[in-house]
Amino acid sequence: NFVPTVGVPQTLTRQDVTTVGAVGGSGLTLQKTVRNITQGGLVTTNNVAKPSDIVEYVITYTNTSTLPVTTIVVLDNTPAFTTFVSAACSLPLPAGVTGCSIVTTPAVGANGNVEWMMTGSLAAAQSGQVTLRVKVD
Repeated sequence: NFVPTVGVPQTLTRQDVTTVGAVGGSGLTLQKTVRNITQGGLVTTNNVAKPSDIVEYVITYTNTSTLPVTTIVVLDNTPAFTTFVSAACSLPLPAGVTGCSIVTTPAVGANGNVEWMMTGSLAAAQSGQVTLRVKVD
């Protein structure tokens, strides 16, 4: 619920559940979760936030195949009603991944695309994470 200093109170809802994967469960899968850092919330796929709260999205990438996966690029963006705070590669990196870099981000306080790139190869049954923190408008 949002009560502006001028105007009518309103309820703003943003649903952003993301799971990506290959047909038949093989290859790279992505799962996105969220937690409210400011309120000390739990990691889930559904969360509540107030203006000025910091929310953290965690994208878990997993190799569900029996072969290594190479050229991993994860793309995301700042959700509606939020601005960029930070992005990170979670450590330790999974087996076979030799590096993780943040290629693109908006300026702090702005919104836009975020891109992470992993080098090396993600071994079978391995997973890693990248994070995106935003501030609720």
